[in-house]
Amino acid sequence: MVITSFNFFVFLLIGVTIYYVVPGRVQWIVLLVMSMIFYHFAAVDYTILFLLFSTFTAWMATNLLQWMVKSNSTSARKWVTAITVGAVFFNFCAWFLLKGSSFWITTSRFINGYISTFPILSVLPVAGALGMGYYTAQVIGYIIDCYWENVKPQKNFLKLFLFVSFFPQLTVGPISKYSQLECLYEKHSFSYQNLCFGCQRILWGMFKKIVVSDRIRILTSAIWNNQAYYVGFWPWIAVLLYPLQLYTDFSGCMDIVLGAAELFDIHLPENFCNPFFSRNIQEFWQRWHMSLGNWARDYVYYPVLKSRMIQYVRKLAKKHFKMRIAKFIPWALGMAVLWFVMGFWHGAIQYIVGVSAWFWFILVIGEFFAPLSKKVTDIFHIDTECFSWHLVQSMRTYVLCALGILAFVCSGLKEIVSRYGVLIRALKNLNPWIFFDGSIVDLGVSYQDINIILFGVFMLIVVAVLRERNGFARIWMYKQILPFRWFVWLSLFAIVLVYGLYGPGYDAAAFVYEGF
Repeated sequence: MVITSFNFFVFLLIGVTIYYVVPGRVQWIVLLVMSMIFYHFAAVDYTILFLLFSTFTAWMATNLLQWMVKSNSTSARKWVTAITVGAVFFNFCAWFLLKGSSFWITTSRFINGYISTFPILSVLPVAGALGMGYYTAQVIGYIIDCYWENVKPQKNFLKLFLFVSFFPQLTVGPISKYSQLECLYEKHSFSYQNLCFGCQRILWGMFKKIVVSDRIRILTSAIWNNQAYYVGFWPWIAVLLYPLQLYTDFSGCMDIVLGAAELFDIHLPENFCNPFFSRNIQEFWQRWHMSLGNWARDYVYYPVLKSRMIQYVRKLAKKHFKMRIAKFIPWALGMAVLWFVMGFWHGAIQYIVGVSAWFWFILVIGEFFAPLSKKVTDIFHIDTECFSWHLVQSMRTYVLCALGILAFVCSGLKEIVSRYGVLIRALKNLNPWIFFDGSIVDLGVSYQDINIILFGVFMLIVVAVLRERNGFARIWMYKQILPFRWFVWLSLFAIVLVYGLYGPGYDAAAFVYEGF
């Protein structure tokens, strides 16, 4: 069962009906049962076992922590940190063994190149559970929050199990804090507005995914799968289209997930906020995959900045450098750790090198030369708040992101280097006539598909502008007259129904971020 399938929507319909019929005190049990049914049909058979293991370690550790703190015993308090570290370590090891095989395989191959007797390690025969990266991060965050006494440990094991396993969010996130999902256990009354907003968001997500993203994927896949034929502009077209493909895929899935949760009056945290409107890389990552960025900031970046090592570095920097550089050095080190963890979370070395190292380098360069950039804009009297300057900055950010996330379509470091080489060589053979000679239809799309993609991009821009000005486009839509609203939503439904890519032979499960 995948979240774009007809079966999933039937499952949702039945679940929502039961949820609002049963008494409020047992509604959370309905969500728990639905989660178990979903994982039975959508994931490997032992996914629930991994979820139970992760929940049990968190439940045992956090309640033991609470008991020790209440006991006021000096000997008991000494074990608090050890228990927290142990619980985090157990969850990390489970994730690493099942999702981090790239690290030990690549390392063993490297060692084997120098010591031939050293064996090349392989992947464990047990596949990782669905959404393992998401729920592992969520559980680790919960354990740390309990240790910091930001939240009270959940004593009911089944309620904590629901927090870990709530079925909409573990497909592609978001990574929620416990404080954001305590509403799971509250009584929820039926709301027509929640029903409308949830269905509207699901419909918009379906439009992004099966109308726009999957058509772009046909283009990018065809170009990279036949590099000998598609030269010149073609590799650059694939690179520049991929962020749009990834965004409509990932955010489309997120819209379906958030809409499904909203049907139950559960409001999950947002994961995207118009990232392509960003003026720089730092702003881009404040708008893209926000729950992962917030998780890394709260549980990695801030603790690192407060660590003794960074404090020592800060003192040395103040002693030997000017104030600006003294602030810059610990910031750059903290960001290096943050980006390493974010790359590591994705589960492969190519993400650390091709994504983390790239974006960290761009951020550091941007921060270091920020005063020089300001001087240039002042010299040329550039109004940095005008539309054209914002557009130039957003286009620059888009290109830098496109070059960075190229690693997402590569199987390893060698392929990353190879594709960058293709891009460099392509600059010598640019042929603008490919846009007019009809060769684009050789990629497996028709002119109708191209028009649909262009229409989809136009709609994305319109909705993004409305969101910037109104919070959400649907809030603006809600204020319009009834005939206009129905016309828009029925038109969108018809577009998804007629122009969506689905049916026999279509791989509806191919969400890029589902693999994490």
